[in-house]
Amino acid sequence: MPERYEMTTEPIDETYPRLAIVDDEAQVASFFLLLQQGVKIRRRVGCSVDVFLREEIGAGPATIERIQSIMLDGKPVDDIASALVHEGSVLALSAAMPGLVGATLRRGGAYSSFRGAITYHESGAVCAPVEGWIKVKIFNLLMAALGPDLLRKGVLVSALDLRGFLMERAGEFGQGCHAELDGRPIDIGMFGKGTELEGKDHVFLTVDAGPVSG
Repeated sequence: MPERYEMTTEPIDETYPRLAIVDDEAQVASFFLLLQQGVKIRRRVGCSVDVFLREEIGAGPATIERIQSIMLDGKPVDDIASALVHEGSVLALSAAMPGLVGATLRRGGAYSSFRGAITYHESGAVCAPVEGWIKVKIFNLLMAALGPDLLRKGVLVSALDLRGFLMERAGEFGQGCHAELDGRPIDIGMFGKGTELEGKDHVFLTVDAGPVSG
């Protein structure tokens, strides 16, 4: 068993605006849609997909069992113990998908041999685990399993995607929602319409469930 890697306490690059939101659980779940578009997280890289799932994003055995399709840098992964997550990698996770496409992409499935030419194979040497940014995309049933913890710890999101997301839901944020931008309280319902993100490419976003005032 590899040794457990301890994350450093280095702060996220302070050039990113930091948006912290506390809301009720139902509203937190709406932010799962950002996970489908893809978010960046700073975690250990240079480790296997298996280790990354278990130790870096907190997926338990039952959740890993539900991950039927894993795409690493655009290629389906069958062997999660040998495929390595690198700096800048894109990792997409999905539960079972319907139809022939879902059956073909299913890791270790009966149709996996049909995609031998595009299956992910590790070609580089194993590198020492270090911290780095990777992009994760999470779909369907896995969003509820992995989303709350990812959002609580924080994700780097496209400022454009976040602004569009907030503008579409401007009327949904109730009095129980509390938001701060770089430590300053803001009206999250008006945030997407303002200029706070002008000139910014990304935002470091945290979303956590809290008590609803009422």
